[in-house]
Amino acid sequence: MESLRGILDSGDLKFSNSALSVDHIKKELTQEAIEPYNKSRGFEEYDACGLSGNGRFSAMAGWAADPLQAVQTNTERWHRAATDVYVADTASVGGDVDLVFRCDIKGASGQAQVLLEARVSAPDAPRVSEAFHQQLAVQLARTLRDELACTNEPSIPDDLGISG
Repeated sequence: MESLRGILDSGDLKFSNSALSVDHIKKELTQEAIEPYNKSRGFEEYDACGLSGNGRFSAMAGWAADPLQAVQTNTERWHRAATDVYVADTASVGGDVDLVFRCDIKGASGQAQVLLEARVSAPDAPRVSEAFHQQLAVQLARTLRDELACTNEPSIPDDLGISG
């Protein structure tokens, strides 16, 4: 938060959503992976962080709506950043950094969705550089991977191949 506060030159930057602990998000995502998929309910999106003030920022996590095959074949929207990592064209998602990566969960043999999504909203440009924006998304994805202990150990690269 201090990094964003400094970049946005905003002393009034504050959390704008209810705090969700890492443990809560981890528990819910793991439960969704293990339990049978409910088509009418779908997957939840978890607001990992929301900040507002003189600038806005948000980050979300959840199981992706698109299956792996759809992501692999929709090359207009998604490009491969690493073996198990795909990044959406920022123009197609309003400037957000949206990435999905394969995350196999121990004990979830019938896992309905294997793609975990991490999305970071587009902070105020030009005060927030594309590199810093991308770094926030990479850190979110790596935290999710590590906390969920993805058994396939996806490698989230530093550079997602995004250029605006």
